[in-house]
Amino acid sequence: MLKITKSAQKYFLELLSKKEKNICIRISVFIKNNIFKGNVAFCDIKKIKNNDIKLNFKKLNIFIKFNSFNFLKNIKIDVIKKKLSKKLKFIVLHKKNIIIKKNTLNLKKNINNFLKNIINPKLLNHGGFVLLKNITINNILLIEFHGGCQGCSMSNYTLQNWIQKEILCNFPEIKEVHDVTLHKKNELSYY
Repeated sequence: MLKITKSAQKYFLELLSKKEKNICIRISVFIKNNIFKGNVAFCDIKKIKNNDIKLNFKKLNIFIKFNSFNFLKNIKIDVIKKKLSKKLKFIVLHKKNIIIKKNTLNLKKNINNFLKNIINPKLLNHGGFVLLKNITINNILLIEFHGGCQGCSMSNYTLQNWIQKEILCNFPEIKEVHDVTLHKKNELSYY
């Protein structure tokens, strides 16, 4: 579960005290160049989505973008003080890195073989293929579409209704599968 330290909560309250009453804090995660970045932003309460997750603290409510929640499960948000400034920091809680790395390497190898031998031969019918980009610490698989699948309007359907089901069925340790492709329609795109 996401942890927000008391000092971070106090910092959020300080920041909100300078804003209008209808402004709240919204946290999300975005992926850039296969690196996860936490984003803490001010948001008008009217723009909070129905499926956003609300965290209640004593004097503060913080909203988490629904799709970001799984990426934040083993994260602690804290404030780091440096001379005259303060900075929010996202810290990974579990330090069992050696075991996790070894297990992740084996899992990556097995999933790469699965993609190569089971998934990609069928995608090649449309001139496409997928590559494993990464596995997060929360066991979320990140894949990228290439060839005819990159920019294809059916890639999300293919991911949700076939690739993800196959991977979750064959690799129960994987919790979700996300597409991190920067989709741009091109001459190779199948649809």
